[in-house]
Amino acid sequence: MIVLDLPPPLSVNRTRKIDWSAKPRIRSWVKAADALVMSQGRLPERISGQFWATVLYPESSRLDVDNGCKGVLDYAKRLELITDDGPQYLRRVVLEFGDAPEGCRLILREWPGLVGD
Repeated sequence: MIVLDLPPPLSVNRTRKIDWSAKPRIRSWVKAADALVMSQGRLPERISGQFWATVLYPESSRLDVDNGCKGVLDYAKRLELITDDGPQYLRRVVLEFGDAPEGCRLILREWPGLVGD
């Protein structure tokens, strides 16, 4: 299991537009995320196969939970903690409010591959 505390993610509504005005905000978020991850110590072992992700936001978050997920998973891929977030690897995503002291908590787990999943 991999647990990363990250800054509050940017809304996909702001970052996936053709106008590139969000680019500086994205760079700033990545720098803040890098600093938080580095403060947590070494990067954990990579999940090389299928996985599931839980993305937690604090109760006080105003972000629609589904709008921050893409950037968080892209960041995990950037760190090479996962191979890809496409359907051949990402099997389940859980988005919920809970304990996220820095604004977002990403939990990655190997997919159990149980029959019926």
